[in-house]
Amino acid sequence: MPTRDSTQWRSNSHTPNPSWNANEARRFTNPRLSTTSILEGSSHYDRVHQIADSVQSIDEEDLSVRKAAFYAIIQDGQPDQVMDALLDPRFEELVGSMPQSVFVEVFDLLSPAYFVIPYRDIHRPIHPSAAKLKRYESLDSIFDEFANNLATVVQIRRSAGCALGLAEYTHLLDCARSIGDALMADYIWHSMTEDEVVPDVTCYNYYMEAKVWDKAYTGREKYHLRMTPFAYRHRRFFHPNVGWQGHRTAKQSVRKEVLQIFNEMTELGYQSDETTFINVMLASSRVGHVQGVKNILKVAWNVDIDALSTEDPSSLPPATSYDRSSPLYPSSRLLFAIAHAFGTNNDISAALRAIEFISSSYDIPVPEKVWLELLERSFVLSRPRFGPDAQRNAKGKVSREFVKGVFEIMTSSTFNVRPTVEVHRVLAKTAWDQARLSEFQRHMCAAYELLRETRKKRRTARMIIESYLGGSSRRRSRIDTTAIKSQAFAQAVHTYDVLRLRVAQQTITMEGLARLLVMHKRWTGRDNPVWERCLFPQVLEEWQDFLPQCFGYSTKSGGVEFLGETHWGQPSLTLHNRVQVRRPNAVNGVELDEEATQIEDDFIWARYLRCNPDLDLEFAPLKRLFSGVRGRATRRYYTVNKEHITQAEKLGCEAGELPNLPEGEYAGTPSDSQKQKDGETPGVIPGNFGLVFS
Repeated sequence: MPTRDSTQWRSNSHTPNPSWNANEARRFTNPRLSTTSILEGSSHYDRVHQIADSVQSIDEEDLSVRKAAFYAIIQDGQPDQVMDALLDPRFEELVGSMPQSVFVEVFDLLSPAYFVIPYRDIHRPIHPSAAKLKRYESLDSIFDEFANNLATVVQIRRSAGCALGLAEYTHLLDCARSIGDALMADYIWHSMTEDEVVPDVTCYNYYMEAKVWDKAYTGREKYHLRMTPFAYRHRRFFHPNVGWQGHRTAKQSVRKEVLQIFNEMTELGYQSDETTFINVMLASSRVGHVQGVKNILKVAWNVDIDALSTEDPSSLPPATSYDRSSPLYPSSRLLFAIAHAFGTNNDISAALRAIEFISSSYDIPVPEKVWLELLERSFVLSRPRFGPDAQRNAKGKVSREFVKGVFEIMTSSTFNVRPTVEVHRVLAKTAWDQARLSEFQRHMCAAYELLRETRKKRRTARMIIESYLGGSSRRRSRIDTTAIKSQAFAQAVHTYDVLRLRVAQQTITMEGLARLLVMHKRWTGRDNPVWERCLFPQVLEEWQDFLPQCFGYSTKSGGVEFLGETHWGQPSLTLHNRVQVRRPNAVNGVELDEEATQIEDDFIWARYLRCNPDLDLEFAPLKRLFSGVRGRATRRYYTVNKEHITQAEKLGCEAGELPNLPEGEYAGTPSDSQKQKDGETPGVIPGNFGLVFS
């Protein structure tokens, strides 16, 4: 297979990523490189910490002390601490002089399963604009930081005269395929060729997978995986539009690229395994070559998709028999690939038949991930199509009842899959299309209960971190510097950070459901006023924390405008600093518990920063913990509204304790002078919706 030099790799790229030119890695400023803190290991190395902390400058540090501190971190094996140690300029000499066998073990700790995949999965249901609006780091930024850090570590090794071996290149290709970066994989492959490193089957599989999933996890690309005539045309452009810049079709077909890699692998005498065939199968599906997908299933596992659609599976020839130790014995990876390949090519029925046949033939349980993929693809195929290509793009359309049928199967006692918030969102949207109010509310309430569970986990994780930081955020804390440099603290911050983002994801989903709930015009029929006269006020009362104060609603008799301080498109829809909860109304039977009085985490951390202005935010775990907190905790300046105090007292708060906000950030009623300063009209009282009829 021909390779490209680094210049061609950049110039031919539709989205250049020079961070993966290791010769230029130094030009990228990495914020972690500016820290002067040494991230020592666990309490077993307290004596080493005390010695290292007493050193005043890099030039004065004794090599033996630095070496002891460095290997203490390595021995602990906490990925965040290992990453920061490898990037610390004071340890650069040690990184370059590590024996290759030791470096390989350390390098493997920089795993995408830890640094990117949890965030990749959480960002999957979040629209990029929503993450930006809520002031959370984008998935692109997370991927770029990870890739830049890896490039810097590689450059440090090469600067010391150390060549990369097969193990290091395998890990780099694993990282490239995990973030869906085909150009990064191209450059790594080119570097392997220059270093005369012979790739193995795993390398070839990772390389093919990077091609198949190129840019499929970020931006608008993740919404454009379904293959239609419209999608095929947009992906064949030499300079594709935004959202279509990943895998290509026609002359630049990703299938051609993957088959070229596959042919090179087989010519070298390597035997294909399950992953190899999965990659070739998905490459075919990316360009709409469904027959290629069917041919692979037939050749590798004797699964005849066409026969399954017309004949009884019991009358068909059995699937190819493999020993469980065989590299071709199928796993849940094959089931997911089938669900994705046929689902994105508008044949969800074929996916279900093939999965059932393979699962029973090889005794493979169908995991949750496969069911979620089947449900998502069914939902996409159930959506109405518009525009000049509507008829062709409606190929494979299924009914909304089909989507519900998939849900009933996956949640049955046979498979017992617990629905996620995203599953409830899909089913609520389906009920919304059918104007089934009770069904919509049932899924919305179920999604809210899952949000509550996640918030409890986040609260537990936060309390663990607070114990390291000296407890209460209401006063200046005495921080145990040894404790926060431990492996346990770094791991606690990582766990909390993932939970924090998951809570944000689920909260965004709840706000979206609340918006759908209030914007529907025909919940109870055209001539029945029960919705706008009775049910709508109850909805406003129940879900007010997930709604802005300012929005419009159309009724049979005219339009209604609700006036207030917040509106759609703002980072926060509430004027208070507490968590968003479901409120009681006359019929829902909800009772407020202590959760309604809990302060949102961002405000807790913002207050902690004010009480501890000397906190070293260049220290990596603290930098990660407080990243974005100030921006998300910002509120406009308000004066105190006595009505809000009264409501809070009913929830068990003390009147003097209610604000719990940074000074000047209390979410009460804005003063008229402040409104005039902001160009607004004084006199609208937040919390009491102002009504304007048209």
